[in-house]
Amino acid sequence: MSRSALGLLVILAFLCGCQQQAPSSAASVEAGASPPSEAPKQAPFRITDVSTDRDRIDPVSGERVSIGYAIDAAAEVVLEMYDGRDALIYRSDPVQVEPGPHALGWNGHDASGEPVPSEAYHYVIRASSAAGEVVHDLTDSTGSEALLAHEPVWDAASGKLRFRLDHPARINVRFGLMDGPYVRTVVDWVARDAGDHELAWDGWDASRVMNLARHPMISPTVRAYTLPHNTVFVGEDADQVRFVAMRPLGTRDRKEKPQKTRMFFHADQPLETRGDVPVELTLLGDFERDEQGRHVVSGMVPVRLDVPADVRGRVLERRFEPVFFTDGIFVFETEVGVLPMTWNWDSTVVNPGEHYLTANIRGYEGNYGTATLRVWVEPAAGDASAVPTTEAAP
Repeated sequence: MSRSALGLLVILAFLCGCQQQAPSSAASVEAGASPPSEAPKQAPFRITDVSTDRDRIDPVSGERVSIGYAIDAAAEVVLEMYDGRDALIYRSDPVQVEPGPHALGWNGHDASGEPVPSEAYHYVIRASSAAGEVVHDLTDSTGSEALLAHEPVWDAASGKLRFRLDHPARINVRFGLMDGPYVRTVVDWVARDAGDHELAWDGWDASRVMNLARHPMISPTVRAYTLPHNTVFVGEDADQVRFVAMRPLGTRDRKEKPQKTRMFFHADQPLETRGDVPVELTLLGDFERDEQGRHVVSGMVPVRLDVPADVRGRVLERRFEPVFFTDGIFVFETEVGVLPMTWNWDSTVVNPGEHYLTANIRGYEGNYGTATLRVWVEPAAGDASAVPTTEAAP
């Protein structure tokens, strides 16, 4: 047989084998194989080249932000502004545009015409036509990433904490004692732009019974989460989260929601309940007070831990550990907290005189709380030492 004839037979055999091994699409489906995937649905047109001419405006002085964009088809375009709750607080009148570059503007006022509070807001561009709708919204696809604050340094002489952020973010700043209790939340998830920052603290704890500004063990903690790229700052830096007073026009549904709670991942929590909680620390019983307002105690002292009624449900739902300290030294904790609860403090294990009782609530989702009591211990002959215990309040 010639080489050409042999080559032809090899090719024919190969083709026959391929036909036998490759079943039709219908046969594949009958055999349980996945049908071919559909081609991704194409948007009717595109919004591109979105940018702002500034990242901060002052509505009181008449400043406004211009949001530039390009569109590749004729459409009706609307600008929407949302606050940190994903509440719609402004919607522009729709404008019909032709293909090409355009710009939308916002003057920092809500839908009722009032200047919005100093805060961070995010913009959304909606374009629609007979072909469909396209939405430019970076709120879910950018931001919400943990951010490291660089070089946090506490300067006791000036009463300033200095640190640097590489990206716009929401920050939480707490002060505490190294290897001891946390004593004060100074700012709670407020918005800050990228750059160098200074934050003032007067040194007082949350209960204003201790000034720790010059304590050698004082330590700041800065936690931060990045803001989305479609953020516009309004006004000066605020010391607390604020929301627009008007009733929202609507809300923005997040495209991606976490399947389960992630511990200490604050960006998962609604902004209005993301912060730390106030703590109420009291003594049960009729204790006298001295001329400095200190409770005069001796022996076993029942200490009641609670939170205000309007936040109790949130604290219990997210679960927490109560932790107790005497003069900044750890004394007792339990992994399951109840509210209200009573901790029996044995004052006979400390020297007579002034002491500080501090309670920390450490929420499993990162929401903390703290309070401190100043007491005066009188010696009580015959008091026996006891291990501190907790009991659910009646």
